[in-house]
Amino acid sequence: MTERIYNESINVDDDETALEIAALQSENLISPPKKEYIYHKEALVALLEEISQKKLKWIHRCDITSTEPVVVDQTEDDLDRELKFYQQGLEAAIQGKQAVIKAGVPFSRPDDYFAEMVKTDTHMAKIREKLLAQQQGIQNAEEAKKQRELRKYGKKIQQEKLKEREDKKKASLDKIATIKKRLRSGDLGDADDFDIDVDSDDDANSSARSGSTKRGGKLAPNKKRLSKNDRYGFGGKKRGLKRNTADSAGDITGFSVKRNKSGSFSGGVKKGKAKRPGKAKRQRGL
Repeated sequence: MTERIYNESINVDDDETALEIAALQSENLISPPKKEYIYHKEALVALLEEISQKKLKWIHRCDITSTEPVVVDQTEDDLDRELKFYQQGLEAAIQGKQAVIKAGVPFSRPDDYFAEMVKTDTHMAKIREKLLAQQQGIQNAEEAKKQRELRKYGKKIQQEKLKEREDKKKASLDKIATIKKRLRSGDLGDADDFDIDVDSDDDANSSARSGSTKRGGKLAPNKKRLSKNDRYGFGGKKRGLKRNTADSAGDITGFSVKRNKSGSFSGGVKKGKAKRPGKAKRQRGL
């Protein structure tokens, strides 16, 4: 069949092409030799018995066969599959421990046994220092964040306090300006409209400096202010304030018997300290 296809499809013109076609046809006609398989059952059984470990003790083999096969209903369920593997491993561990104890081999490590560490103490100390540095860095970052939040909160409170003070100061200045305008015009109006709140500390300090006292819960002017008010008034009448009147003539509140008996009112010579004698008199006295 192959020879007929080549003869129909290819038209041989030269000798070289004909030789190549003949070589291809000869390769296709030669079939590869068949491989013979020999089954020596006795030899295989003998080799299996030779390499078998059944003659060895279990402690040298440490093989455990699960009592129940692992059956996973849903292979895509990772949790179910891992749970089955865990149960199989737990069963094998329990059986292995029992077999080791049965073989008389110590299973648990003694309390006074110190195993050699894989890593040196120097390396572990470096790891510990690195972990401590990381932990300290985290704590420092958290503390810095907390401090930034506190500073923001403190600045906000400070700004609110400053704004409140500015508002109070502005309101007080507006009331003072209104009072000055009414004083110039002579119309004081209702005094309650101009009740300016003053801090208790400022009241105490100002009253201590000026000598003013509180009367009826309100700050009263000091004596100096009262004397100036009596003398100069509030822009009213100033002429004739020092002249005597019937009331001032009959007023004896300033009369003092002790001072009246002294020489200042009786016309007598005022007794005082003796004057120092002159230089010549003092020399004569010596």
